[in-house]
Amino acid sequence: MKITFKQIIPIILICLFALLVLGGYFICWPKYQEFKDKKTELETKNEEIRLKEEHLSTLETFSEKLLAYNEQLSKIDSAFPVNPSPAAVLSFLQKTSLENGLILTNVDMSETQQSSEERIQETSLSLSVNGSYSAFKNFLSAIYGSSRLIEVESISFSSEKEKNFFDFDFKLKTQSYAY
Repeated sequence: MKITFKQIIPIILICLFALLVLGGYFICWPKYQEFKDKKTELETKNEEIRLKEEHLSTLETFSEKLLAYNEQLSKIDSAFPVNPSPAAVLSFLQKTSLENGLILTNVDMSETQQSSEERIQETSLSLSVNGSYSAFKNFLSAIYGSSRLIEVESISFSSEKEKNFFDFDFKLKTQSYAY
């Protein structure tokens, strides 16, 4: 039996086709799967970027709205400052007392207490001032009218017999954030 060239051509074509299919399966299919995985990953990243852009846009909108309330926010910052210095509180109290006709005679600052579950820091002060009752009343109104969080805990006073002046002793408590 003699095999002719015409008989070998279909066998060669079948072998080449089989090699082509096997080569495509073992070489091209993994690359296709890798491409598909990368495409899915890219779509996921694009969705994450879109969500972050939406979030950023929302934050920018809120930021613009907050700018309209800048004055009110600065009042809140001054009312509840972060770690205020004792000198600033004392300066405020001295200035307010002088503006209302009182003389600040004694200041005693207690230890600062911080609540464990919250980051609120409380500072206690004992003050003594001299002046008229109306000046003291105006002083208390100024303290309560200020934007600072100052609470009067107790007040005691005594009078000098010959003058219309009183000695006022009182305790104050201020609060601030502690970081």
